[in-house]
Amino acid sequence: MRHWLVLGLVLSALGATASAPLARQASQLSVRDAVALYSRGDFSAAVRDVDAQQLKVAPFTGALNEWIAEGDSAARQQRRLVAAAFALDVNWTVTRTFWNRSQSNADPSNRVPPIDPERELLSRYESQALVAHWAVQQLPTTGAADSLERMLRLSAIGLTEDGHAWHRLERDILPSARKRLPDEPRVRLAGVLARTNLDLGALRVHPGSLGTRDILRNEALGSAKTRPIPGAIRAFEPLLADASLSGEVELRIGYLELRRKNWPAALTRLDAALAKSTEPALRATADYFAGWVFEQLDRPDDAIAAYRRALAITPTMRNLATRLSALLYLRNERAEAYSVLDLALNARPAPLDLMVAMERADARFVPEWLAAIREALR
Repeated sequence: MRHWLVLGLVLSALGATASAPLARQASQLSVRDAVALYSRGDFSAAVRDVDAQQLKVAPFTGALNEWIAEGDSAARQQRRLVAAAFALDVNWTVTRTFWNRSQSNADPSNRVPPIDPERELLSRYESQALVAHWAVQQLPTTGAADSLERMLRLSAIGLTEDGHAWHRLERDILPSARKRLPDEPRVRLAGVLARTNLDLGALRVHPGSLGTRDILRNEALGSAKTRPIPGAIRAFEPLLADASLSGEVELRIGYLELRRKNWPAALTRLDAALAKSTEPALRATADYFAGWVFEQLDRPDDAIAAYRRALAITPTMRNLATRLSALLYLRNERAEAYSVLDLALNARPAPLDLMVAMERADARFVPEWLAAIREALR
C-alpha cells in the first residue's frame, strides 16, 4: 500500500503540471508561396513561415491543387510529388505541439468522428488522415514505385496512425499502398494495427479521460475488452516470420498479454522482444512493460532491474522514472530515487512516453522519412 501511495502522489504531481500553450508560427507566406519555396529546396523556411491562418484542411489542400495546376503537363507530376511532401511535412510540424500536450487518445473508441474540413485546423489530430489521404492521391499509380514514393506513402501511414485514425488508415491509405508496395513490411504491420485497433478500441484509457497521463493500470477489464485480444494476437503472429518486424510484434503481443493479465505469457513475449529488437526505444519499452508486470507479481527487485535498463535508454521518461523512483524510495535508496525523478521532472520539453510512442507506431519514423524525402527532392 505504501508503494502505491508514493506512486500516486508523484503521478498526481505530474498530472498537475500545466501544459504549455500552442506555439504561434511566424506567419508570413501564403500556402502557394510556401510550396513554391519548398519546391526550390528551402524546406525549413517554407514549413516554418507558411501562414498559420491558412492551415485548414480544405483551403490548404485547395491552394496546393491550384499550385499543381499552374505547372505545364510535363512538370505536373513533379509538382504533385512536391505538394504531397510539403503537405505531409507541414502537417507533421504543426501537429507536434498538440500531440505533445495531450499524450493521449482523445477518441476512446479509436473511430474518428465526422470532420468539417473547412474548419479543422492542421494542428488538430483529426486533420492528419485527411491530409495524408490527399497526399497519397497525388502519387503515381503506374510504373515501379521508387524510393521517394515509398517514403511518401509510409509517411502518410505514420501520420494517420499518429492520429489514431484506424478506420481511415484501412479505408483510404492502405489500399493503394498495398498495390504499390506489395512487399513492404511496414504496410503489412499497418494493416494488422488498423484491424486490431478497430476491434480492441483503446485499452489504456477510459472513456472521457482526455489528458490522462497514467499509462499502465491494473484495472479490471471487462469481457468486451478482453474477448478480442486472442484474435488480435493471432493477427500479429504471422508477422513474426519477418525479421524486420519480429521484435516489435513480440512487444505488441506482450502488451496484449499484459492487458489480459496473463503475466507469464507477457514476460515470455517481452523477453523475446528484447532478444529480437535492435531499436533502442523498443528495447526500453519491453523493459518498461516487464518492470510493470514484475510489480504486479510483487517482485520489486526484478522490476527495479528492468526499469533501470529502460531508463539507461530513456533517462527522462517521466512515468518510467516515477515508477523506479517510488520503488527505490521504498527500499530507502533515496538519493538515487530523488536523482532519477529530478532529471525526468526537469527535462524540457517533456519527453514523450514510451507507451504513447509505441501506440503511434510508424509515426516514430516520420521525421527520418521526411528528412529523406527532402534529400530526394533536393
